[in-house]
Amino acid sequence: MMKYMKAFILTTMLSFLLFPISGVASSLEELPSSETSNQWEVVIDKPKSNDLKPKPDVYHVYSMAIKYIGNEDIKIERVEVYRDDPSSSYEFELFTATGDGLEIEKNSDYPSISHQNFPISTQAKKLKVIVTWEKEGKESRKYREEFVFKQ
Repeated sequence: MMKYMKAFILTTMLSFLLFPISGVASSLEELPSSETSNQWEVVIDKPKSNDLKPKPDVYHVYSMAIKYIGNEDIKIERVEVYRDDPSSSYEFELFTATGDGLEIEKNSDYPSISHQNFPISTQAKKLKVIVTWEKEGKESRKYREEFVFKQ
């Protein structure tokens, strides 16, 4: 019995080493696309206004909603959105909102932010959303979380 138990444990350990478990990012091919953590829900969807029209083979247009789903009093400090470019090693900023530039939804019980429409190049393969926040009260530490969507 002990021999089989050791073989099972060894096989299990080898399978984790040979076939690592990794998170799979959401895809923008099916909308809405969302990523959720213990603190946030980020949803990428069709544009909410027609101010900006997509240009085939140049860029797509999406909307974004970021909602705090945690259970602490927080203040959103910054939201940054970047896209990659297959021909370079760096990312391009799509938009950044900080401080007073954050349009926080007032009719929500929890902080939430939305962006009605933004373009992303058809060449981009990844969309990265970075949320930075601070807990309300005496602690002055900032927190940051990243969400990655594939296109």
